[in-house]
Amino acid sequence: MPSDLHNRQTSFNPAGKLPLLLVIDDDTSFQAQIKLFVDKKYAVTQRLSAMPPDALSLIQADTIVLDLNMPGMNGVSFIKTIASLNPKPKLLIASGYDNPIIELARSAAELCGLTQTLALQKPISKDQLLKALVDLEFMNHDHQPSSQAPDNISKADIIKGSRAGEFLLFYQPQIALESNDIVGIEALVRWDHPQLGRLSPAYFIHSLEDSAEAIEFTLMIAEMAIRDTLHMSLDSGFKGKVSINVPPNVLISEIFMDRLCDMLKVHGLPPERFQCEVTERGLESPSLQAATTLARLRMKGIQLSIADFGVGQSGLSKINTRTFDEIKIDRSVISDLTSSLDSRSIVESIIHLASLVGMRVVAEGIEDSPTLLLTKRLGVANVQGFYCGYPMPTQEFCSWLRARPANQ
Repeated sequence: MPSDLHNRQTSFNPAGKLPLLLVIDDDTSFQAQIKLFVDKKYAVTQRLSAMPPDALSLIQADTIVLDLNMPGMNGVSFIKTIASLNPKPKLLIASGYDNPIIELARSAAELCGLTQTLALQKPISKDQLLKALVDLEFMNHDHQPSSQAPDNISKADIIKGSRAGEFLLFYQPQIALESNDIVGIEALVRWDHPQLGRLSPAYFIHSLEDSAEAIEFTLMIAEMAIRDTLHMSLDSGFKGKVSINVPPNVLISEIFMDRLCDMLKVHGLPPERFQCEVTERGLESPSLQAATTLARLRMKGIQLSIADFGVGQSGLSKINTRTFDEIKIDRSVISDLTSSLDSRSIVESIIHLASLVGMRVVAEGIEDSPTLLLTKRLGVANVQGFYCGYPMPTQEFCSWLRARPANQ
């Protein structure tokens, strides 16, 4: 099941000036290797150690390859300096440390606002490097904000943007490993802010999650997803379900439940083609009202999924409730599946227990062929990730689905 990697490889080397790749590593042989691997695709500049913020800003690199173990300031500390740049570069962490340490560094980079970040464990092959650079280029289809997004985006700003039609949805496909069919899509919201550029939810969703406005916002996203799904069905023959993320506090609202069901009926989308994803963290202390809403949604035929499974505190006990149709194993568990016996044991346990109560298991964050093959061998039903398909706007998804070979 190859992705559209080969088509995308040509796109980061347009005619004219080559993008700049900055390699920060104290190993000169590694620097030379990277320069050889990206010949005629990137212009390469090299540094043996981290550098002051003012010097780094002068380089204006499109992508930075960063080692974690260097003299002076280490790579983890230097990530904050990289995150202060405007615009923010893409970051590829390359290190000889064990995968858990590398993943912690990648998570730290994402928390700093470096939304286009990947990590590789040394030694690195040419194919690994080129694929990672392509994935960085296309991993979230988002434009970097024109300036650093403020932390104090208000609910009023979001409501104003909603009324102005500034929010849009991208859709990432979910693939059944047994049949290779596209069985679902996840709706990922983006905000085309008139001053700040395209923003991911990390910049604004925290302002809504615990507020009354979250209900109206979630319903707006639901209606957009319903309309888009019906359009995809007519345009490309898409027959799967669409999933949206539902904040925990929205679950306690009967208004959400009633209006969602009315939307599905008015637009004519069967309830079984709509799925609400609730994070595992949001289920740690479920209320009676939330449990009642979940039960009513299931009774109406609406699908329910536990998202980000494996990162919360509720553990495998939620599998035993039989409330949910699906478990999505978090990418933090999947990312080192091929190299970590602990991660493999966790995934095997989840699959076994889920199978006993009839729940689907989805692996999220599939980014390479070895991980895909291992999840299939372990018995995962469905997969989602950049290797299988990038998040796409509605029309691009339709074109992608129509052009997708049956044996891809």
